[in-house]
Amino acid sequence: MEILTTILQFVVPIGTFIAGLFTGKRKRNNDFLADLQKSIDLLSAKNMELVAEVINLRSEVVILKSENAALRAEVEELNLRLENIKTITKTK
Repeated sequence: MEILTTILQFVVPIGTFIAGLFTGKRKRNNDFLADLQKSIDLLSAKNMELVAEVINLRSEVVILKSENAALRAEVEELNLRLENIKTITKTK
């Protein structure tokens, strides 16, 4: 019986060490996967924000282009009027 107790004193700690090693490895892997999923979720949310911002900026660019075209037309009209005024003043 004493031999069995002595053997168990060495076998039990080694067995629990091995079991703890495998259990700990599995937990570390699960934690790593959970951290990766959190990172993916965070990046996905940030990507959605950036996509929304890009869409807003593109619509703003379209508005600015149409305003720019209107202002160019107005400048052309004003230049024509200025040319008419120059010709009227030259003839006098």
